[in-house]
Amino acid sequence: MRTWRRLEAAHLNGLSVALGVTATHLAVGGLFGETAGLAAVGGAVCASLTDLPNPPQRVLPRVLPAAGAAALVTLLVGLTDGSLPWTVAVIAMVTFVSLMTLAWGLRAGPLSFSPVLAMVFAMAWDRTAGATSPWVHAMWVGLGGLVYAGWARAAAVVLRHRLRELALAQALRATVQRLRSRAQRIALAVSPDEARIRASIADDVQLADALQAARDQVFAARRSPRSRRQTDLVLGLIELRDLLLASRLDTELLGQDFPGRQWRAALADTLRHLADVLAALADTLVSGAPLPEVSADVWRAQLASRLADVSAPPGDSRVHVVSALQSRLGHMLDDVSAMVARQAAGDNPDTPWTPERLAPFVSPEGWPLAALKPHLTLQSGVMRHALRSALALSLAYTLGAFLPWSAHPFWLMLSVAVVLRGNLEQTISRRNERIIGTVQGCLLVMLLAHVEWVPLLSLCFIAAVGTAHAYVNRRYRVAATAATLMALLQPLMLAPGSNPAIVERLADTVLGAILAWLFSFVLPSWERAAVPRLAEQLRAALARHAGNMLRWQPGADEQLAQRLSRQQAYTALAALAAAAQRTRVEPESVRLPEAEIESALSHGYRLMALLGAVQHQVQRRVDRLDASRAEPALAQAREACVQALQGDTLVAALPPEPPDADAGAWPEHVGQHDVTPWLLRRLRLCRSEARELVIALHQLHSPTGAHP
Repeated sequence: MRTWRRLEAAHLNGLSVALGVTATHLAVGGLFGETAGLAAVGGAVCASLTDLPNPPQRVLPRVLPAAGAAALVTLLVGLTDGSLPWTVAVIAMVTFVSLMTLAWGLRAGPLSFSPVLAMVFAMAWDRTAGATSPWVHAMWVGLGGLVYAGWARAAAVVLRHRLRELALAQALRATVQRLRSRAQRIALAVSPDEARIRASIADDVQLADALQAARDQVFAARRSPRSRRQTDLVLGLIELRDLLLASRLDTELLGQDFPGRQWRAALADTLRHLADVLAALADTLVSGAPLPEVSADVWRAQLASRLADVSAPPGDSRVHVVSALQSRLGHMLDDVSAMVARQAAGDNPDTPWTPERLAPFVSPEGWPLAALKPHLTLQSGVMRHALRSALALSLAYTLGAFLPWSAHPFWLMLSVAVVLRGNLEQTISRRNERIIGTVQGCLLVMLLAHVEWVPLLSLCFIAAVGTAHAYVNRRYRVAATAATLMALLQPLMLAPGSNPAIVERLADTVLGAILAWLFSFVLPSWERAAVPRLAEQLRAALARHAGNMLRWQPGADEQLAQRLSRQQAYTALAALAAAAQRTRVEPESVRLPEAEIESALSHGYRLMALLGAVQHQVQRRVDRLDASRAEPALAQAREACVQALQGDTLVAALPPEPPDADAGAWPEHVGQHDVTPWLLRRLRLCRSEARELVIALHQLHSPTGAHP
């Protein structure tokens, strides 16, 4: 049981895949013979690519299309009857159609590769299992995919509770990492490069991905006492993420003198303490450890004591900033304490969060044909990648058929397929990891070549299947090592003691990696081409979010809209941040300008932080706000922000906002009951950041800003 609890979601998924492929082989082979069983294994492996940690209701809609595609591709390859021209035509057609499925987004990634892998298995069929008619072969492949789909659905049902716990634990740990990295930045304990906005955004993107995975697992669960507590925990982490983003505001006003560093150290230590509590809560979910002891009142007293001990000069106006930061951090203390307490409390069946209200926050499902329409143009990155890949794989197979080591021309094709990605950054990463992983796999096969006991070789093959599946999206080097074992162990299982084609495998891998890298420059999809679309999406998302957040005492429906627009805004920011990361390896002549992309991201995240701070002031400190001033100010700021972000107003025509001075621009906070001046300051900064963001985005994709 202890070992079971140490397994992560990817490990459980990989183990389930390995067992499912084995069960498919045993079931089909036992009923219809060894030839049918081996063909069914190919169908099961192709279908398993789409079997990722998912709620049970999402399994069949993802796995069954892959199983059907594998059977159809197997038939097409079989009907070519070994003809090189017809085989190349099938490769081009299947590759293009497969990769056009990326129009449905990241969830279609495994589905897009499944037909390509089915081609490889079909081409290798005569060498591994003996000849049979294309129709019979395709039938066994389809049957294997169907049997595996049934296994995948049953495994998802069995593992559903554990997968939800692990998704929650991963979200908690991503929050822990974000808290600790934020504490390092507040304490000025990072290098200048790590202090830049792009380094900070990397943690934010990781946290956003973990939170979305937790939403998909928890929000789709049937309502029960356990799922309701888990839903509360996910919602609490989302709110904490917003508070943590708002904690960036005003810390630069503390300065870097001795009192400023003391204040920073006290705030950072409190964040580290919160991180320790959340890490302990993650251990509770994963291993059943006791819940951590929490007390927001004790934490507040400790923080107040540390801040009071700072030797600030008499009359230092920064004490008002410190007081505001202390109050803001107090909300985080309350939220973490409430999250832990909720896990120990009884069930609350009256929660307003029904499956219907949670549904908009779950990742989209299905394969609507309408998603293809925007990509039926050469300007689409998806279309370019599909055409590029079809040409690359066709050439690779043709070249492989005439090489001196031409026993497995589809190996060269497969090497190109797994390395060539939709952008240069991922292609270069895959190229390096593929070569290293293949070398490691060949070394392992050299050891296993001396083993003549087929059951042990079969066990290693099944372990490689599970390992490749578990690590393909986490550590591709490990997946490449396992894939090499899968390819080279098959002939050893049929003929123990034979000579594995290690040299051919290495040569095909290196040549395929080089071809894939070269084809990255054919119909390239440089990041700057996507910037206008990303900028438009970001402006629209932030305009919706500003329109939802800048409201006085929002009702239940308005709060739901706030949560949804917040998720959409984070997604749009993450897309721009990802483009900024990928452009770093592009040729300098087409690379996005460093200063402009940094400015756009900085203003975007700062605006998100300000909107979150305003929301928390309105919701948590409404009793300390003057409604007669706050309500009309919110309406004015909402109109100004939406107009700047949403309209077609020329940048030069946007109304200027007074800058925030380095010192003395903040209102009094210590001893003040009315915090309306702080709200008004936040609203003024919102208008300013909205304007600066529009200017930064305009400079980013304008002709003069296209080159560094």
